[in-house]
Amino acid sequence: MDRNGPYPEDKVSLAAGLQIDPKSMGVNLLAGLVCTALGIPIAIWIIDRYLKHIAHLRWSRVGTLTHLAIAAHLCDSAVEILIGVDALNDLRPMAPIQEGRDKPDAQTIEGLGALASLLRAVPNPGNNDRSDAAIECYKASKWDLDQLCDSLLPRLIEYSDEQDLIDALIELDSVRKALHNSMIAHQQIVTGGVFHHLPELVDASAQVYGALLNHWKPAS
Repeated sequence: MDRNGPYPEDKVSLAAGLQIDPKSMGVNLLAGLVCTALGIPIAIWIIDRYLKHIAHLRWSRVGTLTHLAIAAHLCDSAVEILIGVDALNDLRPMAPIQEGRDKPDAQTIEGLGALASLLRAVPNPGNNDRSDAAIECYKASKWDLDQLCDSLLPRLIEYSDEQDLIDALIELDSVRKALHNSMIAHQQIVTGGVFHHLPELVDASAQVYGALLNHWKPAS
């Protein structure tokens, strides 16, 4: 068939078929149209399934390493905050937080919750000294947060279907950016108000860790 329609011989064959046995010819034409209409969606479905299978194979190779990296960065970031805030005289959350650093562990959720509570109990969170301390904590944990949000999150989005973990990391990234923006404002015009982002950051980290536990499959 060219751009202008069927070749002349095709038109002749079609006309002859309709004259000799119009009913059978009509059935054949309809069957051809149906096969074409069904064939395209089926082909697309098969290709889509194949691509998802390939993505699953790729993720199966890097998924465990990615989960371990997320756990390590979350714990390291939290520990930097715990030891970086002078007003926190209670280091008890460190042990459960560190328990889940090398591999995901539910105790870390408890440690992160305890850390968030300690941060919220710090007096005068809105003063400038607290904001200065929060900035130093952010600087100390920035590399871990950057790895989580700028490196591991894109990997999850590309290869994984773990949507709850992806959503939790996106929320963590949002909180990180809010902290970063408040830090810039404080450094430029001394606004204060940076410290209250720290417990929010720890809460977001706990949400990520909880989602991580949903997908962690320890070796048997």
